[in-house]
Amino acid sequence: MKIKAKIGSVSQMAAAVLIGGTGAAAAQDLTVLEARIAALENRQAESGQLTLAPGVKLTFYGYTKLDLITDNNYDLGATTGAMAGVTAGSPLEGSGSNAHAYESRLGLRASIDTDIGEVKLTLEGDFFGSGGNFRLRHAYGEVGPLLAGQTWTNWVPAEGGPAAVQDFNGLAGGSYYRTPQVRYTFRPNDQWRFAVALEEDYAPGTASRVAVSGFAGYANGPLKIGMGAISRGLETSSFGDVTGFGYAIGADYEAWQGGKLHAQYIGGKGISTLLNNAGFSGLEVGTAGKYAFDVDAAGDPVKAKGVKLGVTQKLGEKSDLSLAHGFQRFDDFAGALGSHTKEINSTHVTYRYFATKSVMLAAEAAYVEREQFDGASFDNTRLQGVVKFTF
Repeated sequence: MKIKAKIGSVSQMAAAVLIGGTGAAAAQDLTVLEARIAALENRQAESGQLTLAPGVKLTFYGYTKLDLITDNNYDLGATTGAMAGVTAGSPLEGSGSNAHAYESRLGLRASIDTDIGEVKLTLEGDFFGSGGNFRLRHAYGEVGPLLAGQTWTNWVPAEGGPAAVQDFNGLAGGSYYRTPQVRYTFRPNDQWRFAVALEEDYAPGTASRVAVSGFAGYANGPLKIGMGAISRGLETSSFGDVTGFGYAIGADYEAWQGGKLHAQYIGGKGISTLLNNAGFSGLEVGTAGKYAFDVDAAGDPVKAKGVKLGVTQKLGEKSDLSLAHGFQRFDDFAGALGSHTKEINSTHVTYRYFATKSVMLAAEAAYVEREQFDGASFDNTRLQGVVKFTF
């Protein structure tokens, strides 16, 4: 590694000083050289970066996160996503508590200098697989404007999504998922970026399909804006191919000292399985155990929309407070039953305290509600405590 080579050369210099110098002057020079060695070692330790060979660098990152959870009506488990499946037949348990560390994360980034430019690689996983098993989140490579592999879908902006929310499911009304893709990004200047991608469609269906997505982003000073769109082909068993289309726009704005505003809107038709809480969404009406759908009983794509709003305020140098609200709503559709989902909404109040750069403590209160087409509604309040160590 480079650091060893540098240390070796410094050691040789130290030997030369001892041979050629005498007395206090030599000792003083040696002290200075030892300080340089220590500084080089500390620099590598702090960066978490390893240089395996000339032009090859590895960086390890991740965190451990303990979530302590209490639900007041329904025991929803690790996230609030299970609220999308609560119906009149669900047991009203009164309360439920659990703790888990499933969100804990391990990641590796690599940088390789090549004849065609710098090649970047990313591998990342967490433990939100079945029963706490390790699962793949990101696995992709980049060279120049080209990206290939699995990462966040291209069409949904990160802008507008309140980052302080600790519930792993996130706000209702969002759309966060990772999928294999090939993406090309063009950056005409420091403010704008444009990207197009071919993605593996996230929806369940009778066959795997490819979706086409586009994205545009703008950043200038306190304002960041992202907007995207996706076109997807839904292969149904009853109506053949049905086209779905979605669009999204989001923005973050540093409106005042220490204060940031967040807003995001998602709309379209045939995108129910792309929205949050999609564990209880299906491709076609009639799918068992599903309460929202991409395609209705007449073969038409179901219209849906989602909204997220939030504000985050710093409270001194080490803490912040966030208030966020989101909802996703489905239009009436052919074949809709009274028990099907009309709307899911959630509100989160989050306090975070950063004891050090590597240690965060958080407390969150969340209210989640599901409303059916027959007017019945079900709600749950969740209290969540977090202890997070980052490296």
